Amino acid sequence: MSLGLGGIAEAFADRNFRWYSLGSIISWLSFFVQAVAVSWTAWDLTHSTAWLAIVALADATANIVLMPIGGVLADRQDRLRMLLIAYACATIQAAILAGLAFSGALTIYALTALAAFHGAAHAFSIPASYGLLPRFIEPRRLSPAIAVGAAYSQLGLFAGPALAGWIILRFGTPTAFASNVLGYGVFFGCVAALRTPPGYQQQRTVAKHFGRDILAGVTAIWTHRGIKIILMLMLFGDGLYAAVRQMAPAFADAALGVGVEGLSTLLASAGVGATIAALWLAHGGVARASTTTILWGFLGFVAAISGLMLSSRLGEGAIAMAALGACFEVCRTGALALLQLSVPDAMRGRILSSLFLLTRLAGAIGVAAVGAAAADWGLRGPLLCGAALALVAWGWAYTVRDRTSAAFAPRRILAAEGKVGS
Repeated sequence: MSLGLGGIAEAFADRNFRWYSLGSIISWLSFFVQAVAVSWTAWDLTHSTAWLAIVALADATANIVLMPIGGVLADRQDRLRMLLIAYACATIQAAILAGLAFSGALTIYALTALAAFHGAAHAFSIPASYGLLPRFIEPRRLSPAIAVGAAYSQLGLFAGPALAGWIILRFGTPTAFASNVLGYGVFFGCVAALRTPPGYQQQRTVAKHFGRDILAGVTAIWTHRGIKIILMLMLFGDGLYAAVRQMAPAFADAALGVGVEGLSTLLASAGVGATIAALWLAHGGVARASTTTILWGFLGFVAAISGLMLSSRLGEGAIAMAALGACFEVCRTGALALLQLSVPDAMRGRILSSLFLLTRLAGAIGVAAVGAAAADWGLRGPLLCGAALALVAWGWAYTVRDRTSAAFAPRRILAAEGKVGS
């Protein structure tokens, strides 16, 4: 499907999608404002790359441990109720962060504990959110709605860090944390305005043993020969990208000497690149969701990380981050598009949550490895070594590219003919 202006107009013709868009855009912006504020606060309190890694790992570990349970529950329970409960917990977490920060009582230990609470809440919200648009959007408008909705996270990735830098510089990190409470409030208000279409009923799986349900999702991934190759690149990509984002405060301050304003510039540059890439992919539809696109995007991603680590000025770093964001988005969104076409609808929640879990685990490992190594050798060396390993993985994936493409070909043909749903 090629998404043009007609597709966008079709999505916004749906009343529910207009309310969803308002809540989604505001909540994504406030989400990334808090994410930047957490990482900057961790650096400001400790000036330690090890603590940057610990805070990130606390969030990731809770998310990884609980994600399989969240995926199974999303296929068994009412997804909207599950999403609202998880977001209520996330709102409480943001409110506690803001309260401690305003009172001057926020310590690195409290920040770490609240990061873990944040990861736990989103272990349930992420798999539940997969069913939000199918519940409220008419089937004929669902495909363009999903495509347009996917761009909102990239808008947050672009504008959120820039907004975070402005808020932190002028009003301080407590206000940045408080903005996320407001963002969740707007989202709850918009969800309250949504109306479920008559006759809708969520298809739920029959409750079985949790372990069997989780294993079924992992098995479905492992038995698909094309997914294994693409997943390998996704794991390398997420590991390196997570390390770059979590170590960005240290790189901006210690390596480039540009402080929080430079940090927001670097992160916003990555968001600009990602947004442009997302629009390019959305316009091309199925034709651009190919193994060839993913492979060349991954090679560009490795080159961009190398360029970033070799940069010595903010302008050079911003250009490298824009290229990094664009290439990573091509890899990730292209890969997810192929994977979406290759999973059965009845197992979508478990399979996609399993994929998310694996990439989250890769990100945690990347952050831990780079954070530990950077304490002794700085950031440049460890990330350049990671880029070299990723280049080796790309070389192997390139040699088997024809076999990988063949594994996805039948489903891509069906998608192009409109016979595979989004």
